[in-house]
Amino acid sequence: MMSDEALRQAFDTMLNATPEEIHAYEARLKHVLDEEAAIREAELREINALEKGIKQGLEQGQQNEKLEMAKKMLLAGFEVVQVVHLTELTKAEVVKIQEEM
Repeated sequence: MMSDEALRQAFDTMLNATPEEIHAYEARLKHVLDEEAAIREAELREINALEKGIKQGLEQGQQNEKLEMAKKMLLAGFEVVQVVHLTELTKAEVVKIQEEM
C-alpha cells in the first residue's frame, strides 16, 4: 500500500508536470485501464462459456437418462404412448428407440 509520503510525492510531481507529461501520463493510464478491462472481459467470456458448457452437459446427461429409461420401459413391455408420457420424450424419439432394439 502506498504511504502518505509516496502519495504526496506523486501529487507534487503531477502538479509540476508539463502539459506533455500530463498527456503522456493520461495516455499511459488509459492504456493500462483498457488492458485491465480487456482481461476482465476475457475472464467473463471464459466463465460464461464454462457455465454454458456445464449446462449443456447436464442437459445432455438428462436426455441420455431419459433415452435409457425409455429403452428399459419398452423392453419391459410399456406401450409407446406410456413411454412418451412418462419420459417426456417425443413420440418420434421413442419410436426410433423401439426400431433400434
